[in-house]
Formats: sequence, structure tokens, C-alpha cells
Amino acid sequence: MATVQIADIYDPLLFARFAQESATELNAFLNSGIVVNDALIAQQVSGGGSTLELPQFNGLTNDEPDYSSDNPASSSTPANVDSKKQIARVAPRNKSWSVMNLANELALNKPVSAITTRQGKYWAVDYQKRVINSMLGILADNVANDSSDMLETTYSDVVGGSITAAMKISENAVVDAAQTLGDHSTSISAIAMHSKVYSDIQKLGVLKDNFDPATNAVRYQTYLGYRVIIDDEMTVTAGSNSPKYTTILFGAGSIGTAPGPVDMPSELTREALTGDGGGQTIITSRVNDVIHPYGFQNLLAGSTKVANSYAELATAARWDRVVDRKNVPIAFLETN
Repeated sequence: MATVQIADIYDPLLFARFAQESATELNAFLNSGIVVNDALIAQQVSGGGSTLELPQFNGLTNDEPDYSSDNPASSSTPANVDSKKQIARVAPRNKSWSVMNLANELALNKPVSAITTRQGKYWAVDYQKRVINSMLGILADNVANDSSDMLETTYSDVVGGSITAAMKISENAVVDAAQTLGDHSTSISAIAMHSKVYSDIQKLGVLKDNFDPATNAVRYQTYLGYRVIIDDEMTVTAGSNSPKYTTILFGAGSIGTAPGPVDMPSELTREALTGDGGGQTIITSRVNDVIHPYGFQNLLAGSTKVANSYAELATAARWDRVVDRKNVPIAFLETN
């Protein structure tokens, strides 16, 4: 029986579509409603360029109104509506895989699905890493420039045996983190945490299951009514005595996204001389999108490429909040 080669079943449009569908299906931040597709971002990114400018009109101030009179010589003074601009940035990225590296995993029973699912998972994880590192950069900026008004911490760098329940995640700590939003705290809808923090909540027996009515399978769990997202990319910072875990609270639609143009999303190439002439087949996948936390500018100074790296996203120098604290439905909690 003739051997089926990757080139025999490769269709670039099919591979790109299946990979994108898989990446979307596996993306916890998209599925939870934290990240939403933004038509304005999509419109701007379709025109090309590396940065986008999103208009931001600040809310009206709630100062005392003027009082009417019958004096024609006295006039009221109109208040200003302040505006600032948010700056978002596109992130063209690519990744290539050698088919030789995949050969041991693939029986080629369903080769398109097997390969594109792996690509989809890769890009879903990459997307979530970009979200998390953006959040860590925003936290660093908040600590450096905004008096930590988005942060609640119960962390203490003590030896393991001295860690108390009050230093770990708890209902009180999460409520206090949400309260950094003041009377906007009810906008929080999801909470992302490291698996170690999740295990601490599990031990408390307070998680609630949300079931799929069609299959009765558990779709996700909630804590204090917030949808739980578990991701070990959530930062663990080493202390002198004990690690610090950062948990993030999100409101629905707190991050906007849109795909950018990609000339060739998927490509199959052949390297004839590698393997001492035996040759090698390479599958390359390319994506380009915008992931933008609302209320911030993505600052450009110091960037070496169009897309920010994970490390660049996680720095305070990359971000600047341009709206009032209450208009950013994001909060941070640091715990043991």
C-alpha cells in the first residue's frame, strides 16, 4: 500500500481554517467572555499598519449642576468632555514544525485534524500567554504609577510552616480585590488563577459546577459567582521564603481583539538538502491579531519588532492607563 505523505493531503486554506477553529475552541479567555471581538479594532487593523488609535471619551463628572435663574446677565459655563486615545498594537507571529518531528505521533488516520489540532492548541496557549503577560505589565505599571489601586495583597514572604489561611486565597481576599473597583465591583465576572491557588479553593469545598443542559457535563466552575479559569502561566514569583501567586479578576469584555491580515496563514515547504540530502518537510503557521486591554495605551518605546514579546508585554514601561480606575474592570490579588 502506498504511503500517504503530508503533501498529499495538504490544502493551505483548509489547514488555516481548521487551525483557527481549534485555537478559538481551546481559548479560555475568549470562551469566558473576557476577550470580545471588537468591530472598531477589526476595521482599523484591516487597513494595515502596526498600531491603532482607539478614541476614549471619559465619563461626565458628577459635580453639582448649575441652578437656573431669571437673570439675563448670568450664564452657566459648559463643562468639558475629556477625551484621550488608547493605543493598541498588532502582533504578527509565526511558528514552523518539521513533519519529521510529528511523524511518530501521527498515524495519518485523520491527518488534517491531527496536525491542525496541535497547531490550534499551540496558538490558543500563545494567545493566553499574551493576555496574561499583558496583565502582568499592567499590574507592574499600576504599582509603579497608579498607587497600586488595582491590587489587593495578602501575601507575606514567610517560611512555609508560617503561612496562615489569611495569607492564601479566600472569599474575603477576593471580595477586597474586587472592591478596588468601588461601586463598579459588580462588573467582575471571571477569575483566572494558577492551579496551586485553585487547589487551595478546592480544599474549601466552595466551588460550584456549571453544567451543559444538553449533555449534563460540567462546562466550568464558579467561585463567588465568578467563572474560574485555571492556567499555570499565571505568575508565580519566587520569594526568599515562599512563592507569591497572582490571581486576576476580569469583567466581561475587558479586552478587545480582532484578527489582522495574513498573506499566507499556512505554508508547506521542502528543504531538500537537510538530513544529508534526505530532505525535510516543514509546515509553517502564521497569525496576526490585536489583543488590547481597554483603557490602556500600549507604549512603543524600546520595542525591537512589530509584535511585543512576552517579556515586553510584562513590563511596566509597555503600558499606561488613560481612564479612571473604575472604568477598567480588572483587579489583581497576590497570595501565598
